[in-house]
Amino acid sequence: MPLRIIYILFLLIQLLNAPVFAAEKSSLYLQVVGQPEGRVLLEFQVEAGDLFYIDYVHSSDHTPVHDIFRMDEDGIVLIEENFDWYGSGLEFLSNAGARVSLSGDKTRVFLHRECPRLLLRVGRVAGHVITYKDSRTPLLSIARGGDSVWIRLVKKGRGE
Repeated sequence: MPLRIIYILFLLIQLLNAPVFAAEKSSLYLQVVGQPEGRVLLEFQVEAGDLFYIDYVHSSDHTPVHDIFRMDEDGIVLIEENFDWYGSGLEFLSNAGARVSLSGDKTRVFLHRECPRLLLRVGRVAGHVITYKDSRTPLLSIARGGDSVWIRLVKKGRGE
């Protein structure tokens, strides 16, 4: 009989702890934060390994740019940049280990560039759009052209 009671107590403890583990697993958030005031303008609950995208028009070349970022427990990593041709400010063999693929009229740069602070000035003409899963948000819908924003990952504990 005592072994049965221990088994039941063990199961009860496991059941009580299950919601805590589930809540902790979903505690990573992608945020767009207005600078310098620090106000959260946009927030998505995310999972480590998820991707998000930033699309915009290059300021001087006026060509489309598509950046692909992966979210890790340690932060944001730029893993790919796609554009028509190299322009000022675009990735092009600037990181050790970057690989460039030229296909037709498109350039794809595959890399692993960690972004501990992803600061961005919202373009008046660039039309920056941040996409996570099915949600596409033009940055001009949450900030003014010329404003600075910080795109970051934060971990939140229960109750925050």
